[in-house]
Amino acid sequence: MADTDEYAPLIALDPPAPCTPTTLHRGSADCLDGDCDELVGEDGEPTGITWCSHVTEEQVCEQHSEFEASEWEYCTRAEPWPCQAAGVQQAGAQ
Repeated sequence: MADTDEYAPLIALDPPAPCTPTTLHRGSADCLDGDCDELVGEDGEPTGITWCSHVTEEQVCEQHSEFEASEWEYCTRAEPWPCQAAGVQQAGAQ
């Protein structure tokens, strides 16, 4: 009997991690830190607004986006939601 890879056992690989949506807030540091004029009135009291109009929200895939932690956690590469990266990885593995 010949020793070939043809009869080698198949090795089960771990499936890719499921994708999870997460929300990113984009805007200037002042707006994200709550120092925007829209969040505090002239009297110095909070206006009751959670996010100023300078901040936008974006849904991204948490598993396939890249983040850098410092005082804030910055997203350095965002994979849009719904995630297409998992489908590309699975197709490449076939």
